[in-house]
Amino acid sequence: MKKYIQTLMFITGIVCLLGSCTETNTVISSVEKPVIEAFLAPGKPISLTLMTVIGYSESADAADSLARPIDGQAIQIKVSDGSIFKLESVGEGRYVSKSTELVKFGLTYTLDFTYNGLPISATTVIPTRPTGFTLSKNFVNRTQINLGSGGFGGPGGFQEDRTPIEATWNNPNGEYHFIAFINTEANPESIVILPTDTTGTNPFRFINRRFNNEPTTASVSIIQPQSFQYFGKHYAVLYRLNPDYAALYRSAGTTTQNISTPPTAITNGLGIFTGINADTLLFTVNKY
Repeated sequence: MKKYIQTLMFITGIVCLLGSCTETNTVISSVEKPVIEAFLAPGKPISLTLMTVIGYSESADAADSLARPIDGQAIQIKVSDGSIFKLESVGEGRYVSKSTELVKFGLTYTLDFTYNGLPISATTVIPTRPTGFTLSKNFVNRTQINLGSGGFGGPGGFQEDRTPIEATWNNPNGEYHFIAFINTEANPESIVILPTDTTGTNPFRFINRRFNNEPTTASVSIIQPQSFQYFGKHYAVLYRLNPDYAALYRSAGTTTQNISTPPTAITNGLGIFTGINADTLLFTVNKY
């Protein structure tokens, strides 16, 4: 399960989310503030991504219209037990700690480095692991639908299992959670067979092997069987989050028509530096 915690980084799309952000009445230059993406999980080394801000520009060809990796920075993570993780720059804006330096629950982690002469810092803790995670059923039956010929499939699609799946967990303190379903098959079979052309303007080209719901402070979530895109085995992962992740997720509507700086807890930077924890169950989508 632990190796899938890092895939949470794919969900956020931090750099894209910050794509057209400015501070109030002030355009952010691509060299002013770094964009940080780091999710600290128990039992894992630290992995951090560092990029430039994508500045607002009328021209898509402008120099600041693309995020660029920032390499070669001296980044360290100070831990409340007195230890220090010095992150190594491995290229493409990615920094990692040693494989023997693992995140532990119950400690505080503080980001510390300097960029463009300004101190960059952020602090986070690791939330407790979720408890009481259950699913109302551990499988669903789906019927394969073939859209390859431009049709909408046969009538068999109306005979499949459409009963929602109820996920529940303990949440007496109203903490933030969300669920992700991750297909684990090496060569997953699509539930919906797509048209051959999956490029250009084809609306089906973005289908991927995982989906998730929005962060919630509730203790229940409803998943529709039609949300699954592949047959086979899945991990159902319940993530417990810190509030800063939920706040950033809610700001995903930022556009050039609504120019504002997304919320961040990073001093002199943008993005997210936060702790997460998770529990995992197995789930299967059967071919009906």
